[in-house]
This record gives sequence, structure tokens and C-alpha cells, in this order.
Amino acid sequence: MGTLISLFSKVKDILAELGGYYDDSRMIIYVTAAVMGITLLTHLIFRKIRIMKYLPGLIVLGIGLFNLYTVKDTLTADESLVNLLLFIIGTVAGLVGMLFALIIGIFSKPVKRKTRKTKTNKDKKTEEPAKS
Repeated sequence: MGTLISLFSKVKDILAELGGYYDDSRMIIYVTAAVMGITLLTHLIFRKIRIMKYLPGLIVLGIGLFNLYTVKDTLTADESLVNLLLFIIGTVAGLVGMLFALIIGIFSKPVKRKTRKTKTNKDKKTEEPAKS
């Protein structure tokens, strides 16, 4: 029983220490959900232009990559942590948005129905035997 209580106290200490980082994970979830919503909205608005649904994901991915580019020289400095967080959020949300656009594209692909070929009048005339 003593080992079980010590295990629970260790887990409680670990969760208390990780509690400060839950805000960042919530931010990733919120931004990803927003990008998915914008992707769905652009798909509904621009049904004829299929490439437009990938645009929100590409923009957010570009923002994330730009934030990584701005801190490429001072990657390990304390001032660059905010930009690294924006890089992670932008990259994750952008890739999920583009994958969501791909899934939407697969499900909304127009279905081409196969038509049965019927015999035309020319074909019918050539098949009939000549009457004498």
C-alpha cells in the first residue's frame, strides 16, 4: 500500500509540474480547430476552385516556417522560445489543415458514372442480314 501511495504522489508531482504547459497544448488545439474550420469554409465557398481549400493550411505553415527562420541564429536563446512555440503551433496547424483539405477533397470528389454503350443505328444496320 505504501508503494501505491508513493506512486500516486510522484504522478501528482509530475502533473503539477506539467500544469504550466497545458496552455500551450490548448493553444495548438484551438489554432488547429480554427484552421480546420477556415479550410471547410473556403471549401464551401470555392467549390469550383479545388486548390483554394489548401490555402489556409499553406498560409499557417508559412507563418510557422517564418518564425523558425527569424530565430535561426539564436535558436537556444531565451528570447526565441516564443518564436519556437509559434513555429510548432504553425507547423502542426498548417499540416493538419492541409491534410483536412485532402480528406475533404477525397470525400467531395465528383463521382463519374459509367454509361452503358448502346448500339447506334449504324451498328444495327450493319448487323442485319441483307434481305433478298
